[in-house]
Amino acid sequence: SHVLRESYAPPLQSNFRVSAVLRFQRKDGSEGTIEAVNAEPHDANIRGAICAERAAMCTFQKTEAQNGAKITRVVCATDCKDPIYPGPLCREFLTSMCSPQAEIVATGADGKWVSQPLRNLLTLPSLYRGRSQKEATTLAAEVAQKVAAPEEESLATAYKEALALAKEQKGQTVVYPLVFAAAVRFADGEVAVASELKGIEYGCTVDAVSLLIPAMQRKRGESMPLVVVQVDNFGLAHAPFAAARSLLIEHGFGEVAIAAHGEDGKWLAAMKVKESLPHADFLSIF
Repeated sequence: SHVLRESYAPPLQSNFRVSAVLRFQRKDGSEGTIEAVNAEPHDANIRGAICAERAAMCTFQKTEAQNGAKITRVVCATDCKDPIYPGPLCREFLTSMCSPQAEIVATGADGKWVSQPLRNLLTLPSLYRGRSQKEATTLAAEVAQKVAAPEEESLATAYKEALALAKEQKGQTVVYPLVFAAAVRFADGEVAVASELKGIEYGCTVDAVSLLIPAMQRKRGESMPLVVVQVDNFGLAHAPFAAARSLLIEHGFGEVAIAAHGEDGKWLAAMKVKESLPHADFLSIF
């Protein structure tokens, strides 16, 4: 992975190289690897950056996944002296396509390395991970029969508001049948809500929790946000998607509580946003 990292010029915007090597096993027991590096647009729109891990996964999906191969290890090398595990977006993408037992190895420029099973890098993953659109929708309908509103007052208020808004987003189901809205409850009792903005080009979609952050910033210094909850149009509560978790932590809201349903429809224990991204010390620079 380090040989790969050192073989190409750094991206023009971050000047920071990341390489990824996937090891996979085919159904016949044979193994192989796929390599990729990060890339960034040649302009100031850094949102268009592509991570090495996801770039490698694209090749894996094209050449191996359809034949039943499984990823067993992902090795990520960066220009940072110390090892850095994949960022939130890549953790979420890997979680959607890999076994929770897949080994994730991070190595720094000085050669030191650390490893964790994938399941330890993203707490409260999506209920719909590893499923097709049809499978996800079927699961949503099944679990929806079991869910109930939470008992805790702040969370219950936020859940009710988010669910109502999610159910209003019927027009967005043309793009994808599952739609999401989110709510944040502040200490002064105020509730702010936002619905996701779906894009026909899926990557243009802006998630609901990210759209709540401006309201949270406006209230900064006035009233603390207590809890954030994201709900789909079937009534299932979800932790914020990875991009929103990262933004919340980076912009000073890592202490806010989040809550979600489990696959049995019961509420999982609430946790702080920063607890939902373990082994992500690099976010502390903000």
